[in-house]
Amino acid sequence: MHTISLLVVALIAFAANSFFCRLALANHAIDPGSFTWLRLVSGAVTLLLIQSWRGQMSYRSFTDKHSWWSGISLFGYAVCFSYAYTQLSTGTGALILFGMVQLTLVVFHVVSGNRLSAKEMLGIGVALSGFTVLMLPSAEAPSLSAAALMLVSGVCWGIFTLLGRQNSVASVSITQGFMIASVLAFAASPLLVSIETITADGVLWALLSGIFASGFGYILWYQVVKHISVLQASVSQLAVPVIAFAAGSIGLGESITLTAAISSLLVLGGITLIFTARSKN
Repeated sequence: MHTISLLVVALIAFAANSFFCRLALANHAIDPGSFTWLRLVSGAVTLLLIQSWRGQMSYRSFTDKHSWWSGISLFGYAVCFSYAYTQLSTGTGALILFGMVQLTLVVFHVVSGNRLSAKEMLGIGVALSGFTVLMLPSAEAPSLSAAALMLVSGVCWGIFTLLGRQNSVASVSITQGFMIASVLAFAASPLLVSIETITADGVLWALLSGIFASGFGYILWYQVVKHISVLQASVSQLAVPVIAFAAGSIGLGESITLTAAISSLLVLGGITLIFTARSKN
């Protein structure tokens, strides 16, 4: 039950990232590059302070290949994520992102030698059917370039998730990843940051995304993925678009239809099938 509770909070944090980013960009409160920079740097500073206070911080991340790959994947995810949301709605962006995340993790699950049970295959099918139905009525077709960016973001997030499973201390792993990603953000500052487009509201949304939805949310996610299978991690993230659609409807006035509600039930039903199948194994 504790793992499930942490998982729910982590998934809400993921959806909050989509909401904060879309809210800031839709209102022209900040540009996507500056949003990414503030998100990564604020997350890194927050986590570094927490780990230093705990006495758990290690600076070997700058010589550790694992940390560099984690940081690079985090940086790639964050940059593509922000720029994609200049042309995607909250729910549509989350659908493309976590659909690609699921594909990445399921492929890894199978390539690693794991076989799917009949119930797991059914769960994947049900969840994917809900994912498909949810995407179709999401208004106009998304921009091809924005969709491509979000697909790349999904691959990067999938890699970041897999790397997180390999570290025994989740909070240290995520902090090291953020440190590397923030170094890359500083290096790319001339390309990312546009001072004239930054407003107080934009800074607020970026900081909320970096400190809470990203920093603390990712620590929770890393704690969870150590206690569930790659397949469970993959399919459970399909709940994020459902949450994102609700947030977009409430906070941004995006419409949510009966079809979207039905498809949400399919997604959650598929997740339930996957978890019950794995728990019985």
